[in-house]
Amino acid sequence: MSAGDEFNVKSMYNRRLNNSKFHRYRLTRPPKTLLKAKLDNIAIVPASMLPLTQTLKEKVNTLPKGGVFLCYTQENSRQKKILERVGETFREQGHAVRSMSMGEVYNNTPRF
Repeated sequence: MSAGDEFNVKSMYNRRLNNSKFHRYRLTRPPKTLLKAKLDNIAIVPASMLPLTQTLKEKVNTLPKGGVFLCYTQENSRQKKILERVGETFREQGHAVRSMSMGEVYNNTPRF
């Protein structure tokens, strides 16, 4: 194998890693301003829940200070498993965690 062939194998391997499901979610270091911020509560919700911002605020504000609200879609079991691990991590750090599906949040909202 020549040096040129070795480079091609490495680049193919790197491209394969970047396209694999293993690297689907990339966590990076948060910005310094976020690290210095004093957070009351944390809410991790799917983007499709953004139209229900007021309802989400009501749910999150019922938690004690430092609480974590996790919302997941019922159809996405992978997302639910990831959020369960995230919830366990927050519980280990002493946070109160509340986890609900989108259906539970939507069914508990008043309709006009």
